Amino acid sequence: MIEVVQSSANSMHICYITHNLPYGAYEAFIIPELKYIMRSGHRVQVIPFLPEKNVTHQDCDFLLKHSVRMPLLNGAILLGALQEVIRSPWAVVKSLVPLRKSRNLAVFMKNLAAAPKSLWLAGHLRRTGVPDHIHVHWINASATMAFITAAILNVPWSVTAHRGDIAANNLIAEKVQACSFVRCINQNGASEIQRLTAGGEKICVLHMGVEMAEAADWTAVTKERGRKFSILTPANLVEVKGHYYLIQAIRILRAQGEEIQLDLAGDGVLKKEIQGQIKEAGLEDCIRLLGQLSHAALLSRLVSDQYDCVVLPSIVTERGDMEGTPVALIEAMAAGIPVISTKTGGIPELCREGTAILVQEKDSQALAEALLLLMRDASGGAARLAAAKTLVKEQFYIATIGQELLRLFEKFRKK
Repeated sequence: MIEVVQSSANSMHICYITHNLPYGAYEAFIIPELKYIMRSGHRVQVIPFLPEKNVTHQDCDFLLKHSVRMPLLNGAILLGALQEVIRSPWAVVKSLVPLRKSRNLAVFMKNLAAAPKSLWLAGHLRRTGVPDHIHVHWINASATMAFITAAILNVPWSVTAHRGDIAANNLIAEKVQACSFVRCINQNGASEIQRLTAGGEKICVLHMGVEMAEAADWTAVTKERGRKFSILTPANLVEVKGHYYLIQAIRILRAQGEEIQLDLAGDGVLKKEIQGQIKEAGLEDCIRLLGQLSHAALLSRLVSDQYDCVVLPSIVTERGDMEGTPVALIEAMAAGIPVISTKTGGIPELCREGTAILVQEKDSQALAEALLLLMRDASGGAARLAAAKTLVKEQFYIATIGQELLRLFEKFRKK
C-alpha cells in the first residue's frame, strides 16, 4: 500500500497507457514512477493496452483500483467505438487518417487493430474525467492508442520510448510531430529517434528511475567465503539476453574447479532450449531456473545479500535487437551488488567506467575471466560498488527522475 498525498488545486490527472501493467509479468520498471507520481498527490489512471489475466507483481497491487482492464477488442470496445463515431465522426476520421502512412501492411494492421480501443478510451475518459495529460510507454502500437485518443479529446500527450519499439518504427515521425515530448531512456534511443524524425527539440533523455533507501550502507560488504560464488541473472529467456554465453562461461569455470551457483530469474520462449543447454553441459547441479519472479520478490533477493554479483550477458541479435537500459542492472547497482554485462545497446551508458565490468558480447571466455576477477579482487570490487551507487543516486533515483517527469507533465498539461 502506498501513501498518497492529498490532492491540491495544482494536482494533475494523468492517464498512463502501458502495454499490460498491472496485469502481466512485464513492465515492473514502471512501478516506481507511478508510485512517485501518486505519492506526489496526482491522480493516475492506468489503461493497459493488452492486459493479461494475472497480476504477477505484488508491489503493483495498489494500481488495481486505478486501472481499467479491457481487452483489445470485445463487444463493449466495439460499442464504445461506435458511440464515438456517432458522436464526432469528423474528429474520428481525422484521428485515423495518419494510420495510412504506416510503413507496411503489417504495421498498418497493428495500428488499425488499436483503433477501436482508442475510440472507446476517448469516450471512457470523457465520462470519467478528461485527463490533463496522457502518457504512454512504448512508441509502437500502444502509442498509436495514445495518438488517436489524445487527438479526439484534444489533450496533450507524451511517450516514453525504450529500444525494440524504436526499431519497429511504427509511425514514429508522425507521433513525434503530434506529441508534446518524447522521453528516451538513454542517449542511444534518442539518437535513433532523431535520425528517424525532424523533432529534435521534443526529444529528451530521462532514465527509468529506481527506488533507493535514503540511509543506504555505502560500504561494500566483504562476502563470507566457504560457500559457492552466487550469481543472479534477472532476464527474460529470450535471445537478446545472451544466456547461452553465460552458461558456457559457467562451464569453463567449473572445468577449472570453481564452485559457482547461477540463478536464472525469468521466463520466455527459450526456456526449453536453455534447459537443454544446461543438461548438455552437465550443469544441472549449479544452474537453477527460478521462473518468473514478481518485482517485489526480485528486489528482496537483491537486498538479501545472497548473491555475489548480477550478470547480464546481453547480445545484439542478427535482426538488430539490442538492450535499452536494463532496469535490472540499475536495481542491482542500487542494492550494492557488483555487475557484469556487455558493451551492447544502452548498457555502456549505464555501466560507465569504474562502476561495473563490461566485456564484449558473445564472448564466454571474457565472461568467465570477469567472474574470476570478481572472485579474486575484493578491493577493486568495493571501489566499483561505491561508484555504482553514487551514479544511481545521482542519475537514476526515482525522486530525481519523477520530479523531472512531473515538471514535463505540468508544462504540457491541458489548459
